[in-house]
Amino acid sequence: MNNKVKMSSVYPIGIISLGIIICSLLIKCSPEVKPEEVKKIIPLVEFEKIEPISKNIEIFSQGSIIPRTESQLYPEIRGEVVYVSPKLDEGSSFKKGDILLRIDSRDYELDIKAAEASLDDAQTALSIALAESNFEKEQWELSNSGIASDLRLKIPQLKKAESTVAAAEANLEKLKRNLEKTSIKAPYDGLVRRKNVDRGTVIGPGYLIANIYAIDYVEVKLPVADQDLAFLDIPLDGTQIGKNQQPQVLLSGTLGGKKIVWDGNIVRMEAEIDPKSRMAILVARISQPYKYEIPLRVGQFVEAKIIGRKFDDLYVLDREFIKNNQVITINDVDSTIAYKQVNILRFIDDMAYIDTGLNIGDLLCMTNLDVMYDGMKIRLTQ
Repeated sequence: MNNKVKMSSVYPIGIISLGIIICSLLIKCSPEVKPEEVKKIIPLVEFEKIEPISKNIEIFSQGSIIPRTESQLYPEIRGEVVYVSPKLDEGSSFKKGDILLRIDSRDYELDIKAAEASLDDAQTALSIALAESNFEKEQWELSNSGIASDLRLKIPQLKKAESTVAAAEANLEKLKRNLEKTSIKAPYDGLVRRKNVDRGTVIGPGYLIANIYAIDYVEVKLPVADQDLAFLDIPLDGTQIGKNQQPQVLLSGTLGGKKIVWDGNIVRMEAEIDPKSRMAILVARISQPYKYEIPLRVGQFVEAKIIGRKFDDLYVLDREFIKNNQVITINDVDSTIAYKQVNILRFIDDMAYIDTGLNIGDLLCMTNLDVMYDGMKIRLTQ
């Protein structure tokens, strides 16, 4: 029994010892394994040489066309309308000096005849007063009685007659002007927005005849962001811009399914900032808007492209190549990545406009690697 116990305890020890001996022999007899050298992979990238350009910065806005001059026609005298020109119909055009409306002039013509008769009477009375005054002067001189008084020479009567003639002439001139006012004439070339009168209507001062506006040129108010003003050489106090300094603006719109472009100029900036949008308001003017094959009409919505200051040595890159105001370039001397800090004037759509930080002939890295850092070795595609 004791022998069996001793044998059962010896077996495990023997097995473990045997395993240790076998492992030692395997380690000593196994061939030496040399580690393989890890080859460093240098990434291959595409590149593009960048060159500067000269370009005007463009500012975009939009607005609706408004008339330069808009007027309300009122009569200065009272009377019945006896004639209304077809040119006074809503939407019709007219030329400066065209007769748009006539008021019955017969009463005014009669007033003129009465005034002419009164003037004749006054002139006759003046002639009599002058003759009497001259007669009294001659008689007094013959009497050698010294200096005669104005009353003795009938000077007051003469002055009264002269005043009566002057008043009669003024009254006649006034009545003639009233007669002229029976014809309402167009003050400028324009269009009729709204008509408020017809034949037979009795009108007088304060009665609105029509709303009209001029067509020599039209304007459009264009809101722009405050920072965009840096790209325009214009006064900021609302004064008119000199003709040679007016920035060009291209207006585009659609009519009848066609896209049309009209030329204009920025003529001033409004003195106040829009309180709602916090934007500056530029005013563009388009001369002779009806000279185009498709006229630029009042009320039409347009998109505007303002041609701003010209910049030389400007680099234009897709914004995907800009990372935290840095551009990834390639040092072609040692084929390494070089990060360059740049100044971005502005973004237009997906393009960045850069004025400083890059040099002529810089190589732009076109490949976006997962890992990129300054000084990283790369290979260039041929």
